[in-house]
Amino acid sequence: MNKILNTVKSLSRRKKIFILLLVDLVMCLISWIIFGPPMSVLMASNYQIDLKTIISQNLLNFIVPCISVFIYFSISGFYRSSLRFSESKDLTIRSLNGALIFGSIWGLVYLLEFEVVRNQYSSIVILRAMLIAFVFYGSLQISRDIARILFYPNKLQVSGKPVLIYGAGAAGNELYHSIKNNKDIKIIGFFDNSNSLNGAEINNITIYGKDKHLKKLSEKYSNLEIYLAIPSLNLDERRSIISNLEKYKVAVRSIPSLHEIIADKKKMLEMQDLSIDDILTRESVKNDAISFNDCNVMVTGAGGSIGSEIVRQIIEGKPKKIILFEISEINLYSIQSEIENIKYTNQIQTEIIGVLGDVKNKTRLKEIILNHNIDHIYHAAAYKHVPIVEYHENISEGILNNVYGTKALCEVAKELKVKKVVVISTDKAVRPTNIMGASKRFSEMIVQSMDTETNDTKYCLVRFGNVINSSGSVVPLFRKQIANGGPLTITHKNVTRFFMTIAEASGLVIQAGEYAEGGDVFILDMGEQVRILELAERLIYLSGRNISSDGADEGIEIKEVGLRPGEKLYEELLISGKELKTANKKIYRSIEKFPKKEVLHAILNKLSASIEKNDIVNIRNIFKEHVEGFNDNNE
Repeated sequence: MNKILNTVKSLSRRKKIFILLLVDLVMCLISWIIFGPPMSVLMASNYQIDLKTIISQNLLNFIVPCISVFIYFSISGFYRSSLRFSESKDLTIRSLNGALIFGSIWGLVYLLEFEVVRNQYSSIVILRAMLIAFVFYGSLQISRDIARILFYPNKLQVSGKPVLIYGAGAAGNELYHSIKNNKDIKIIGFFDNSNSLNGAEINNITIYGKDKHLKKLSEKYSNLEIYLAIPSLNLDERRSIISNLEKYKVAVRSIPSLHEIIADKKKMLEMQDLSIDDILTRESVKNDAISFNDCNVMVTGAGGSIGSEIVRQIIEGKPKKIILFEISEINLYSIQSEIENIKYTNQIQTEIIGVLGDVKNKTRLKEIILNHNIDHIYHAAAYKHVPIVEYHENISEGILNNVYGTKALCEVAKELKVKKVVVISTDKAVRPTNIMGASKRFSEMIVQSMDTETNDTKYCLVRFGNVINSSGSVVPLFRKQIANGGPLTITHKNVTRFFMTIAEASGLVIQAGEYAEGGDVFILDMGEQVRILELAERLIYLSGRNISSDGADEGIEIKEVGLRPGEKLYEELLISGKELKTANKKIYRSIEKFPKKEVLHAILNKLSASIEKNDIVNIRNIFKEHVEGFNDNNE
């Protein structure tokens, strides 16, 4: 038998299609003989008429529908599809359509051929036509099921990675069909806590529904992975499920959330690692979309982590125009493509314009702001990676971008009477221990001072801590280290950081801009600081690994490597210690001092002269003298 099957498998595709066509023709003939005129006439004559005679007398009402259905199969591509995947919905519909064509045309030809006009007999012919159609459809499906079982038997997966699909809904079932033929995966079941599904099955695979089942499965399969297939969950619900799974020390992956699918950032069944958005325990907050009707908005650093998310949320407010101002061509291409997709999907009329430019170039800034009549600017362009900016050959360039880039933007906005400028700052600007933080505090002072010089433009600052999964976040590094088998490197076991999701931070930046009265310093409520060590431990457990205490045990080791130059053990958001509430409980207004215009200009001139000479020692001295709390040990 195997020899015959292998011989058929080795035939050319043309010959295989010919064999399949012959099988379908035989099924068609059998359906017509048994449920069409031949058998009924034979029985009515009490077997007195020869079957061959009956067939020859009725041959026309077989040939016409038979030719019709095979023409349809040929045009629809029925025989171009692989037999192995013939259970697909598309092929099922083609089979059903072909069967209905066969039955309908047989009934029509039979009625016309024998001039049957009596209504009572016509209804019997119609019923017989339907019966023939469904019998033919059934024979098509059965013949393919038998062939699929013979040629592509479902082998029991005894090896492969054990996978439990969390979610037995439509997404879970679709995920099952997409991975069931993967030899590297062994699907051991579904999990769904719905009472109506507990103990049921999908495709002969059990649906589990209780925590005790998870415990037993995690004990039985040491390398168990759980695929979270419920894209409709909100962030808090996802976090609750993930927090519950953490105690079983199994690897958890998920399909994208609905907002990612809608934005076309992810495909529906593209598996991905858990985001730290999922792992954080802080409460997620959904802010109302701000209306930007009749506004032209420009976002600098539009391709960065924060800038791109600000753009995504601004387009929900449907402005007339969004200018994506970005120095990196690849980042600009990426965000422009994504926003155009969102615009098309949601049928938004906003004009999206991608512009290459450097915020230090006042001529370029003036040209773009004038050409597009900009009303609001969100300034997210900055160098923010502490170790990079702290390197002695990068210090001057970092200050030029962060300090003088902000200065150039604010001056052009003032000259052209832009209505509002919202500048993104950082917690590292508070009593900074590094050049990057000091440069950002200097930028803050420029914005505060600039606001006193005009009534036409409102300036404000928004200060917050780390955003998760940004380009500078520790999380991507941890993931890479886990994938490589460790160790995970942390600078110090007591290091803590504020963490907020990119979406939440960006939403609050836009909200804060609405509260701007001029010269405001807004601070976002970042919640409690998170120990980086605990974050590393959670990531290890949710990747299905254990923690090794000394590197010798099986698992991932966590190593301390020492604080980097300019790095703090903990972060701060307030300089003065005073904060005022706003209408949003997550946004506070800080009252902070800044130099007078004349003093600031004199300092900037001294700083500029030191940058021209690349005099790092003098740059640090200027910061120590004029940036409150600046203290480093890098002389």
